[in-house]
Amino acid sequence: MESDVDNSRFLRPRNFVRRGRPKPRFDQNRFEKKKAQIKKPTVLIFEPNEQSRDTLCSFLKKNGYRTLSIQRPESVEFQFRTWPRPDLLVISAHQQLKTAVKTFNTFTSNPYLAKCPVFLIGADRHKSFLSKHAVVDRLRKVIVTPFETDVFLRVIHALIRRSQKS
Repeated sequence: MESDVDNSRFLRPRNFVRRGRPKPRFDQNRFEKKKAQIKKPTVLIFEPNEQSRDTLCSFLKKNGYRTLSIQRPESVEFQFRTWPRPDLLVISAHQQLKTAVKTFNTFTSNPYLAKCPVFLIGADRHKSFLSKHAVVDRLRKVIVTPFETDVFLRVIHALIRRSQKS
């Protein structure tokens, strides 16, 4: 007597292919400690010249900073009013000297912006104008070109550290 059961599936050899480890029924990553993300300081750069801005941005990125760049001085104050606000503002006074100094001094007079560190880069030919008109304090510094990159990075790092303490 023949049965109605199909035995052909039992007679075929089974070829299992196992690739990698079997997946567990629980999430293995759930028990691992989460690593704290290292926060890179953000630097906002006000530089009207595109080539100089790109050079400064790439230099700061190589040294571990995140960079934002702005061409217009009106956008600088707006950027510091939005959240998250940058850790430092770098202003270049090579092309627009009076506008740059005015923006630099705005951060001293405005009580909300007074907590933000600002770094002004000026040319050697504008040294007397900058010393007369730029208001310098513990969170605002002026440097004149040419300068060493070590000095530049130390001052930036010190300004960011001072602003975080206060």
